[in-house]
Amino acid sequence: MFIKKAPQNQQKLFQRMKLKQLQQYRHQRKLKLSKKVPQPRSHPVLPSTPQQKQDPVTIHSNPLPIQPAPITPQHVQQQTQQTTPSGKPPVGSEEWHRQRRENHKEVERRRRDTINAGINELAKIVPGCEKNKGSILNRAVQYIQQLKENEAANIEKWTLEKLLTDQAIQELQTQVEMLKTENGRLRVELEELQGPSKKKQRTD
Repeated sequence: MFIKKAPQNQQKLFQRMKLKQLQQYRHQRKLKLSKKVPQPRSHPVLPSTPQQKQDPVTIHSNPLPIQPAPITPQHVQQQTQQTTPSGKPPVGSEEWHRQRRENHKEVERRRRDTINAGINELAKIVPGCEKNKGSILNRAVQYIQQLKENEAANIEKWTLEKLLTDQAIQELQTQVEMLKTENGRLRVELEELQGPSKKKQRTD
């Protein structure tokens, strides 16, 4: 029994020595590589077991390669739709909704600017306006109604004056015609009265 166990113990001892030499060789090779190539920053990690505390293990913080995001058919469709020849985003996409909101805001801004400019012009034209927009609009409505009433009154006045003027002109024309007729009659009578006196002068 003692003769059989001795070779086994020697074989185990030889394997341990060989494993230790292999570990030392690997360690020296790592040191040589670390001197040649700059290693990234490492953080020592203390082992939990007492046996591992003798040889602290270092974990290198090498950055992991960034894995590309999985490409789905929907993503490919969105990319192809966003690069259409027309340059417009596809209907229903986020870019389409964003552009639609921006266009709506721009149209609304222009509409407000136009309204404000019109109200400012009304404030300059209509007398007695306040700075409040509502007051300016109310005063403008009252002023327009007043102008319409004045216009109607002026039209009525001008129509009556024109009617009276036309009537006076017609009466004057009638009087002129009567005077012309009377003048012609008087000329005829005058000639008749002067006729016998002229004949007497000729005979004498």
